[in-house]
Amino acid sequence: MFQIVVIGLCSILFGFAFNTFLIPHQLTSGGVTGIAFFIHHFLNINTGWIILLINIPLFFLGLKYLGKKFILLTGFAVFVLSFSMKFIPIHAISNDILLSCIIGGALYGIAVGLIIRIGGSTGGTDIVSLTLAKKKNLQVGFLNICMNLLVVGISGLIFGWGITLYTIIAIYVSGRAVDMVYTNQNKLTVTIVTDKYEELTDALIQLHARGVTVTDAEGAYTHKPKKVLTTVITKYELNETKHAIRKVDAKAFVNIMQTMEVMGRFRRD
Repeated sequence: MFQIVVIGLCSILFGFAFNTFLIPHQLTSGGVTGIAFFIHHFLNINTGWIILLINIPLFFLGLKYLGKKFILLTGFAVFVLSFSMKFIPIHAISNDILLSCIIGGALYGIAVGLIIRIGGSTGGTDIVSLTLAKKKNLQVGFLNICMNLLVVGISGLIFGWGITLYTIIAIYVSGRAVDMVYTNQNKLTVTIVTDKYEELTDALIQLHARGVTVTDAEGAYTHKPKKVLTTVITKYELNETKHAIRKVDAKAFVNIMQTMEVMGRFRRD
């Protein structure tokens, strides 16, 4: 229930940011939302409905590779944000375009970051990039940059490069906000001290097909033998990893650290 409430509120914040700060100034974003804005500009169809329609086939694409729970939470987020963009009036709160792109980008990024942190996404290019990353062993960040650059380029051709520069600012601010709310590192090292190391090792390997290192340890206070598990994951796998750990051993001590670089065999999705 907590996940549903947070995703619902963040999806409404997403729609509010677009309809009151970005769309009134013809500021777009990357991905599906940007494409929806282009269609809205030419056909005057509400962007919320367009986002919903574009995401429907993407849900079937991601269901196979990203998991049922992820798609269900993403579907709920897309449904709520689509309706919020439909019913929240498109009206500029500020006539200052620079202020609007900064505040709008920040609110949009906070909403997206919290949704990802809770275990879902806002659909669109997130589903495409995550699916391609799992199938083609490509980096999610690189795929997102390519798709966002394509949308920004189209924005420049349609609205002129002056507006596009403000769009780039909004995209940058939103990206930084996502990183601040979620994590700004693509790779994370997870260290787990647990008594149920066999069950937890099996759960982690089955979850992401990543290697887990098991080390013998001893508690300094209790002098009891312990097992320490170490694994490296991507930030997109963090929520599922934490959920799996809590499910197997709710009392496990977990330390999550930023990882600057990984050498050797590491599946980069």
